[in-house]
Amino acid sequence: MGTTSHAITDRLAALLDEEHDLRTRAMHHGGGLSRDEQARLTKLESELDAVFRLLQQRRALAVFDDGPDDTADASN
Repeated sequence: MGTTSHAITDRLAALLDEEHDLRTRAMHHGGGLSRDEQARLTKLESELDAVFRLLQQRRALAVFDDGPDDTADASN
């Protein structure tokens, strides 16, 4: 996995942590989330979907990547 993929997984982990914190806060405070927190949770869900799709695309492309190192090894 390349540096960019690590950056994506780091971003994904940070978003998941924040989502978990908001959901935990909502459960422990019985009254749910404030309007701002609910808006942030909705935005997080959208961002998580986008980052997860990007990670899936990058991993799928990596499977089919025929970089110069791969072709050089195959011809020897």
